[in-house]
Amino acid sequence: MIYFDYSATTPMSDIAIETYNRVARTFFGNSRSLHTHGQESADIVEYSRQSLAQILNCRPEELYFTGSGSESTFLALTGLAFAHKHKGKTILTTRGEHHSVHQALHYLEGFNFTIKYIPVDEFGRIQMTRLEHLLDDDVILASIGHANSEVGTIQDLTAIGQLLRKNDVLFHSDCVQTFGKLPIPLALLSSMSASAHKCYGPKGVGLTFIQSRLPWNPFFQGTTHEGGFRAGTVDTPAIAAFAAAAEEYFREQNKEMNRLSKLRLHFLQAFEQEKRIILEGHKVERLPFHLALRIKGIEGQLLMLECNRRGFSISTGSACRVGDTNPSSTLMSIGRTKEEAYELIRITFGRWTTLQDIDKLIVAIHEILERY
Repeated sequence: MIYFDYSATTPMSDIAIETYNRVARTFFGNSRSLHTHGQESADIVEYSRQSLAQILNCRPEELYFTGSGSESTFLALTGLAFAHKHKGKTILTTRGEHHSVHQALHYLEGFNFTIKYIPVDEFGRIQMTRLEHLLDDDVILASIGHANSEVGTIQDLTAIGQLLRKNDVLFHSDCVQTFGKLPIPLALLSSMSASAHKCYGPKGVGLTFIQSRLPWNPFFQGTTHEGGFRAGTVDTPAIAAFAAAAEEYFREQNKEMNRLSKLRLHFLQAFEQEKRIILEGHKVERLPFHLALRIKGIEGQLLMLECNRRGFSISTGSACRVGDTNPSSTLMSIGRTKEEAYELIRITFGRWTTLQDIDKLIVAIHEILERY
């Protein structure tokens, strides 16, 4: 099988696996224990935090380890919303956000927060004039992802952040798809979510950034882990592996994104004359390794299964939506019909993707098009 689903997860890098194994064998103590084993584990966690803070150019105390990117998003949004509700109770977002954002905001609706949706253009980009129109005195927080996981469109976080800061609105961004891949304008963000397994680290580890000047409310009262941000013993080996993977990946960030961008272009050029294939998302302002395609008249699920039968792993959108039979909310929000939304497939490249792999996939998709 050839893997083309790097936006869903990435294989752990060699250095991440080696780091995990070494730390799991040697530093197995609970990082909250006061004896030597516990203090050694705590030192590993803090060293990892410092390493990631250096990568992100922030303070170590502004970073909190969680169990996933989704948990990071939930805790950041609820923590900021509850801490600032005395200023207002309206939160802005888009309908194309990751499911974890919608889950957090749906939870907050139960506490009388109002959620308003920012219109986007045909590529999924925020319409700045419409965003500005929504900014009234009751808006306290906006959650806008850096890049859409389904169509690959990148938002202009700098312009959005400057507008929100001018209006004294907190700004959270889900950066799970861009951490380690694109520069993140952290100075303009109030909070940010990231995940280890999207940058060749282990699953089960997330990262939350919250500006140190901002108050937040803990979801679980009385917990002491991660400064009270989340409950439960932290996974020291996984955190160390996360930091090791990120250190390695960030060094190659620009070179790797350029390589993957060329592979994406190579794929698209192979189908330039194929009128049935439509590229969704922005043509330029998009993730370099990401392809969101529709093939007219073929459901994405069928195309995915046909590719799988031929030895290729692709997806029909966000892995977090598996089991959800509804059409992509992202495609619906940019004006596609339900039938068109069901045609979506996602092909994403990564560290082990080669030109030869791309050429094999091109041949397979041509065969499928001839059959259907």
